[in-house]
Amino acid sequence: MKRNLYILLFLFVCSLCAKGQVVRIPIGPLNNKPDTTSINSNKYAWNLSKIVYSMKWIEGFRPYCNDTVYVSKLDSLYSVMKGYCENHLNYALMDKQINSLNIALDKYWKDYNHRSSIYRLIRKEILTKKPDETDHLMLDGIRCREENKQDSAYLYFKKAVDKDPARLNNYFCVIMDELQFNRDTVKALEYINKVISISNGVPISTFQPYQIRSWIYSSRKQYEIAYEDINRVLEKDTNNQQALYFRGYIKSEMKDFAGSLSDYQLLLKWLRNKPFPVVVDSASIFNSIGWNYYLMKEYELCLEYADKSLLLKPDIPDVLDTKGSGYFGLGDYEKCIDFMSQAIVLNPYLANSLYLRGLSYLKLNKRDLAYTDLSEAAELGVAEAEEALKGLGLSASSNGVENQRKFPIKKSKYIKNRLTMDAYGIYYRLN
Repeated sequence: MKRNLYILLFLFVCSLCAKGQVVRIPIGPLNNKPDTTSINSNKYAWNLSKIVYSMKWIEGFRPYCNDTVYVSKLDSLYSVMKGYCENHLNYALMDKQINSLNIALDKYWKDYNHRSSIYRLIRKEILTKKPDETDHLMLDGIRCREENKQDSAYLYFKKAVDKDPARLNNYFCVIMDELQFNRDTVKALEYINKVISISNGVPISTFQPYQIRSWIYSSRKQYEIAYEDINRVLEKDTNNQQALYFRGYIKSEMKDFAGSLSDYQLLLKWLRNKPFPVVVDSASIFNSIGWNYYLMKEYELCLEYADKSLLLKPDIPDVLDTKGSGYFGLGDYEKCIDFMSQAIVLNPYLANSLYLRGLSYLKLNKRDLAYTDLSEAAELGVAEAEEALKGLGLSASSNGVENQRKFPIKKSKYIKNRLTMDAYGIYYRLN
């Protein structure tokens, strides 16, 4: 009787502490599975910390934001988080709710960035004064860009820069047009070098020329010069997460895998103290680490990090490609084909996926399927695919080596990270 009384008393105390939480109490024989569901688990504390970090970030950012639309959305999310904290829920079981909050924060941030893009900021700055002739050229260019009249926009931006070369902010528009629409890296470099020369080390408010120049040199496979430029950026701004991520990518291309992994791990450590990713997220970094391990022929680790990435963001073609590559390295060709097929459905231009799936078909003696994939990979610039076809006594019309003057559209397997730039000239991974 006394024993039953103690048990009831214990359960009563637990219920007071839990405040209505559902706690899973293990019964039967002990097992070694980690506790991920109770209020005493690390998962409980980790999920609660995400909510607290997000609330603190909003509290710190909100007073300095003048965008009423963004502030309103942040306030609504803050109310939800505050309710979670005040109700003392079982946060160990709230992965779905917390993930939804992070997705919403990310979406609202991107919407805010779109409204405050450099083009809009340039226009806002112009309209604070009486516009002159150069200003009107810029305003016409921005208007044409918003109307998707890219050729006209480019001509207006170019005239504005030629008319007054001292206005450095205006160069951003013509540089981005040279890269995104004309795909002319030589012209873009001419403008960037001019900006660097005129600015003479004075920071430019709208964009970072060394960062854009680093990306251009990387797209031309001139990694040593790209590395020097991105280091200049990091020397002046050690918290620049985009630059750090890009340096990790450059190191990987230079075969400095240890240095690349070090940068990625440093970035992961930095991101743990942030409520949500601004540009580079953990899923992208996990995938980049996994790809590094594939290049290092450590295929089990490649799969491990690809899985970590897919856990955060399922159905990302590049991550599926990384996982398929890991299985190819292990000689599991059926699984390689499976994951590469998933990746190709999402992105038909993944040259590496086509190449390794073709080789896998070849290993399984499916020559017709192998020929189709290897031909497409060769056309996307994979020289090894052409060699594999020659080994079969076949050939494909390949575009050959990418012209260095052109800014790449379809990436080869060598540009695995699918880097591009947004309106700020910073680098991030396409999802």
